[in-house]
Amino acid sequence: MRIDHVILGARTIEPLRELLWERHGFGITDGSPNPDGTASWVVPFDTPDVQYLELLVTHDERKLMDGDFGRLFLERTADGPDFLNWAALTDDIESTARAVESVTGADPDLFRGESVRADGQRVPWAEAAFDLSWRSRVLPFFLSYGNAEARAARVPGDLKAAGHRVCPKALRRLETGQAQEHGWAGRWPGLAALDVAVDPAAGPRISAVHIDTAEGETVVRLP
Repeated sequence: MRIDHVILGARTIEPLRELLWERHGFGITDGSPNPDGTASWVVPFDTPDVQYLELLVTHDERKLMDGDFGRLFLERTADGPDFLNWAALTDDIESTARAVESVTGADPDLFRGESVRADGQRVPWAEAAFDLSWRSRVLPFFLSYGNAEARAARVPGDLKAAGHRVCPKALRRLETGQAQEHGWAGRWPGLAALDVAVDPAAGPRISAVHIDTAEGETVVRLP
């Protein structure tokens, strides 16, 4: 299991684009709309592991207001950009979903779908524990992909489209607060094997993402 991607959110793409370019030299690409009323931009990394930052912004505010996810998204981005969530890649999504259910006693919401990018490329995927993760703000949800080769093959094009000034290479480490509302948070599947520094005194949110780049490590923090 490894870190797949980290999600940053804002009402519009401009503050995230500016912050990532000016402070870190990262470009962005894509901008595909999602069915939930958001749109996803990507900061692609130069790695066969296909790690990235996902930048989630408002596409259809009326649609966002119709669901719990959308209303929480609008609440969390009301004051500016924020870290929203993160994902861990698993080789066995069914087993991971069962482990989530065993730890939490809750439905892991195992779900299968397909991503369709602006260029028309389709990649099947499966996810588990998104809602539990989203509400905790610090625990990852889980993903697996059915077409890893196609996913990796799009990286060179994404890097060219992003036009990084400084090229990101790997998601190295996260800093988070404690998921204080859940007694089972410390037993979250796979968490012990992931490079996450947890500050028990901090609130339940991601505070920093450490990224290896072609010029050394950089740390993404939000205002």
